[in-house]
Amino acid sequence: MRSLIEKLKNGHAIWYSPDQDFGLKQGVMASFFGIQAATVTAHRRLMDISNAVAIPLYFYRSGDIRDPQYNVLVEPKLENFPSECEVNDAERVNKIIENQIRIAPTQYMWFHRRFKTRPAGEAKFY
Repeated sequence: MRSLIEKLKNGHAIWYSPDQDFGLKQGVMASFFGIQAATVTAHRRLMDISNAVAIPLYFYRSGDIRDPQYNVLVEPKLENFPSECEVNDAERVNKIIENQIRIAPTQYMWFHRRFKTRPAGEAKFY
């Protein structure tokens, strides 16, 4: 983690995937396609420590399978991010990811058990 922070402080770009379920010790519950999902919040701390900005980007494939086109969608940097509220930030990030997934839903890594952690009293998904 130290080397990551050092890279950010020196102006380098990193790729960070905030849509992983590492439980609530490393995140908060936030809506993801209308279902509560544990959403990591480490990116907020990385940004606070390094003064980095968040620029959402998404990779997807289009075209014929015999001649695929590989696309990178780069969105504008997030303004007023992080905010004072972890949950609002997690909801915002999840909404961005949802919109990106809608471009090519079959290419999202649905197998990674996004809904592994459940709110108290809720049945397990898997």
